[in-house]
Amino acid sequence: MTRVQAVARELERQIVAGDFEIGSQLPTEPELALAFGVSRTTIRGAVSELQARGLVSREQGRGTFVRGHGAVHVNMLLEANLSVTDVIRGSGRIPGTTGLSVDEEFAPAAVLHALRLPVGTRCLVVRRTRTADGVPTTDSTDYLLTVPSLPRIEQAYEHSIYELLEETHRRPVSSGTARIEAKLATADTAVRLDVPEGSAILVLSQVHELDDGTPVMYSVISLRSDVVNLNVHRRGRADGSLHESEIRAHLPG
Repeated sequence: MTRVQAVARELERQIVAGDFEIGSQLPTEPELALAFGVSRTTIRGAVSELQARGLVSREQGRGTFVRGHGAVHVNMLLEANLSVTDVIRGSGRIPGTTGLSVDEEFAPAAVLHALRLPVGTRCLVVRRTRTADGVPTTDSTDYLLTVPSLPRIEQAYEHSIYELLEETHRRPVSSGTARIEAKLATADTAVRLDVPEGSAILVLSQVHELDDGTPVMYSVISLRSDVVNLNVHRRGRADGSLHESEIRAHLPG
């Protein structure tokens, strides 16, 4: 993490905690530089990051003012098989993509089993971080069943992979079964999600199927627990018991 990012994160924490009220003026650059023990250039860069996220605004001749608490929350309904893009939009936020890469690799054992593939099969592997209003929300590694019509260029994966799979296979992705685990963010995941290393995160491992039951993608998705709210709607029989099919979570990919 750079000094600019570290200062921006601490200033954001103070704003969210209410140390600076909405509408109040931030200390001047020299005052902040002295408080953080960094250069004015570093402070200027950190404040620019906060401004880009709508937490503060600069007013010519007046200074920098707090405009919001910056808390971003994305609500995810577990039984709805929606793409992360749709989930972010449904929460009133603007979806974005960073850290995108597309490679063809040999599928690991878990992927071979989930997609019912023989040993030695190669998959298209898409790694990316999804953002909501610029805030990192999920970091995912998606293993896609390789077919000739599946694009290999990164630009094709900047938005919903569900829509891309539907175009490729001429059938919709209609279901998915996922496992949810509580884990601690590794160094790499922490950087991509912009959280401290060792932070508590949720990890979803999911197989995605077309409407004819064909598995076409296996995803491992890390979620920021301070941003993503998981919700489930539970229904029971008259005797109060739950249907097994209603307990299973169908999660975004």
